[in-house]
Amino acid sequence: MQPHFTAPLAPLNSPAGASPSLRTLFPDIEPACIIAVITHELRAADLYKLDPRLKDAEPTYSLSPTGAFEMNMSKHKAYKTLNSILLPLNTYFSILTVHTHGAPAAFFHRHTAHLVTLASEYEWLAVLEYHTLFFNRRRGDMLEGLYTTWGAPDLALLALSVYPHRKQIPVGSASKSQGKRTTSPSGDATCRNYNAGKCDSPCAWKRAHVCSSPGCGKDHPLTQHK
Repeated sequence: MQPHFTAPLAPLNSPAGASPSLRTLFPDIEPACIIAVITHELRAADLYKLDPRLKDAEPTYSLSPTGAFEMNMSKHKAYKTLNSILLPLNTYFSILTVHTHGAPAAFFHRHTAHLVTLASEYEWLAVLEYHTLFFNRRRGDMLEGLYTTWGAPDLALLALSVYPHRKQIPVGSASKSQGKRTTSPSGDATCRNYNAGKCDSPCAWKRAHVCSSPGCGKDHPLTQHK
């Protein structure tokens, strides 16, 4: 079966201003920010500008080495949790969906779902780095009218930024539903990849390479347990 092909949207000329309909639908977003979204000028680091919880927050000020006061917006750009990204990202996608008459909505949803899945399995700072690089690369695609790439994970970028940073399993935690051993006799977390025959010694995750079969804990993977 031939793979489904989705033709790119025609590149959009930079509008002189945000349309009245967009300003009506997104009254809490500054018109300049709406324009930055639909012209693909808004960078990942500036998503906080689409978050009503932050856009009116008072910035802090610090004294520069030259003696001048500098505005500090770092707290807005910290993005310490997944939720700090999801709300402004959904607003970003909503603006683009309205502007493009709904064509790329499915690809936007795929990316959001992918971020949620990544954040559940990998360290947040690694996921945030991936999101930032991925987001900024898509801006170039959209300038050419190509929105489908939002729905396709960047495997090379995942391997570089995300996959080495899987969340650690708390020592002593166990999967009660499966009744599997998750710690070695010494108390170290047991390597699940090793027990599946997918991890070489020494463990890249610094986990114990012992059998996870209940009551075993010997120096062989679960695939060789007898």
